[in-house]
Amino acid sequence: MLTGMSTTVVREWSVSIGVPASFLLSIHTGEIFHLEGIYPILNGLGLLGLLVTGLSMSGLFGKKTRQSPKN
Repeated sequence: MLTGMSTTVVREWSVSIGVPASFLLSIHTGEIFHLEGIYPILNGLGLLGLLVTGLSMSGLFGKKTRQSPKN
């Protein structure tokens, strides 16, 4: 996320930080590490993780405790 913001700053505000915007963008998109093919898979796994943890925290699937009948 930081590289995306810094790329915007470099391109839009013409701030010279000594790093070309294209290099920052290649890091941000994963091209420099040749990860552009598995980024969608990693994003999907992240989404599934967020869904599972969100649903577990919501209490929708909590344990239902039975109240014992009072005699």
